[in-house]
Amino acid sequence: MDTIIEFTRGIPPNKSFAFEKLSLCAKEALTNYPEKILQYAKSSGFLPLRESLAEAHKANPENIIVGTGSLQVLDSLLQSYPHGTLRVAFEEPTYDRTVIQLRRVNAELLPCPLSTSGLDISPLKAALAEGKKLDFFYVVSDFQNPTGSVMPLEKRQELVGLARDHGFYIVEDLPYRNLRYNDESIPSCYDLAPEQTCMMSSFSKLVAPGLRVGFMILPEPLVKRTAQYAEMTFINPSYVDQAMVYEFIKHGWLEEHMEFLKSLYGHRRDVMAEALEAHLRPYAEWVRPDGGFFIGSFVKQAVEAEKLMKHAQSHGLKLTDGRGFYTRGGDQFVRLPFCALEDDQIHEGIARLAETLRSYPA
Repeated sequence: MDTIIEFTRGIPPNKSFAFEKLSLCAKEALTNYPEKILQYAKSSGFLPLRESLAEAHKANPENIIVGTGSLQVLDSLLQSYPHGTLRVAFEEPTYDRTVIQLRRVNAELLPCPLSTSGLDISPLKAALAEGKKLDFFYVVSDFQNPTGSVMPLEKRQELVGLARDHGFYIVEDLPYRNLRYNDESIPSCYDLAPEQTCMMSSFSKLVAPGLRVGFMILPEPLVKRTAQYAEMTFINPSYVDQAMVYEFIKHGWLEEHMEFLKSLYGHRRDVMAEALEAHLRPYAEWVRPDGGFFIGSFVKQAVEAEKLMKHAQSHGLKLTDGRGFYTRGGDQFVRLPFCALEDDQIHEGIARLAETLRSYPA
């Protein structure tokens, strides 16, 4: 094949960046707040941005930590506990980098199966019934990475009820919540129980990933320990980047830009959904997402991940290793990002995936 089509990372395309407006934001940030954003500062982040986030999410700005991406804030929270002491439950498959972070702190992992039928939290209930203490439940409740699924309201309410009854926190990762392409938004776990939820999100998908601006709204008992660990690790994140994002919001450009992104990504979602129906129905199952960047494909036949990726390469297709989204197994899972691909690449890529599975060596 002359060209390789990549179904790998969920990367925003360059056409999604508001270059001219961000250039103005950088100039205004350096003009309006030079001393504040060029000097050492608090680890919790640029106060005007925290106040803007607090207003948007009906939170106390003192409970918000803005970091170099939301994953950095999550890492500071996890690292603030002694290694080997945490027990964390989560959907499986789940975001691979979170699994890496949890393993880094030697957490005890409690995966709960997620399929096209939804999330099965029976392993969580069984552990709680045995009297096991849980610290966190990590969930990407809207347009999940990697499956694209949405947790139903009833399941969110059930999870919130368990968190309240058993004293654990929900870590709700919502980087795609604003990228809904159809249907109505439903209350998040944070909306239902802010006192029980660590809500994290990011401007990587909405503004630009290179700015590395993400945040977490934390319940009061977790704020100080997380901020202290961050301060002892990197002193403070870049206030220049955060001030740029603040200016982008202040001008009203974020809401305007999100409409452009919804049109761009919603169209690409539709194109991939059509291609999947045309080519892949005999070989896999999936859920058509209402938003986000991904469609998660569960392959029907028995395959080995390494052999599948190598076979796909021979068909001009690069896949992500599905095992990275699981604590064990995952050979039959293929994450399909549509965000960065043009229409013809999506159609051709799905056709190549179908041929890869049709001709997979027995």
